[in-house]
Amino acid sequence: MIDPVEFKAPFIKIEDIRKEADMFRAKYWPPDTIPVDIFEILEFGLDIEIRAIVNLREAGDVDALILGDLKTIVLDQSDFLNDRSQNRLRFSIAHEIGHLILHSDIFSKIQYSSIEEWITFFQAIPDDQYTWVEQHAYEFAGRLLVPRDKLIEKLNEAVSLAESVGFDSWDTSGESTREYIAHAISKIFGVSGQVIEKRLIKEKLWPPDRKS
Repeated sequence: MIDPVEFKAPFIKIEDIRKEADMFRAKYWPPDTIPVDIFEILEFGLDIEIRAIVNLREAGDVDALILGDLKTIVLDQSDFLNDRSQNRLRFSIAHEIGHLILHSDIFSKIQYSSIEEWITFFQAIPDDQYTWVEQHAYEFAGRLLVPRDKLIEKLNEAVSLAESVGFDSWDTSGESTREYIAHAISKIFGVSGQVIEKRLIKEKLWPPDRKS
C-alpha cells in the first residue's frame, strides 16, 4: 500500500499530455466532430462502469472519481440526474479519463476497501503533489473536449462576426470580451465558458491574431 504522504506525482510535459489527449480522441471519436460525446465514448469505447452515488461532493468535494480498479467512475447522483449539470459532468468524466491515461500505474497500486477510503487517501496526499496530478488531468480533459484546430476555427468565426459589426479592439478589450466570446463558443463544444477561456489562454490564442 502506498503511503499517501510519500505520494509523488509523475513529471509529464504539457506537450505530452496534449499528445495523449489528441491520440485518445482520434482513437475513440470521429475526426472533425464536435462536441466530443464523452458518455458515448465510455459506453462504446471503454470498459468503464458509471456509478452514481448520493452525496459524493459532500463526502470528498469532487464531482467524479475514478476508482483504483480503473474500471469504475463514480459520479454525484444529483448531478447525474440534473440535465443542467451535463456539461459539468462531461468535463468531470474527461478529467477522470485523464487520470486513467496518465496515472494508471500509480492509481492501480493504491489499495482501498471503500470509496470513503479512496477519498481519504487522496485527501492525505501532499498539496503540491495533488495539485500536479489534478493539473495533468485538467489539461487532458480540456484538450480532449476542445480540440485546438476546432477551437481556432470557432474563435475565428466568432471574431469575424464581431468585426462585421464594427468591433476591432481585441488587444485592449480586456476580460469581458474574452468571456463573451468564450461563452458563445462553449455551446458548440458542450463545455462551460470557463473551460473555453482557459483553453484560449493555455493554447495562446488570446488576444486573437488579426494580422494573419
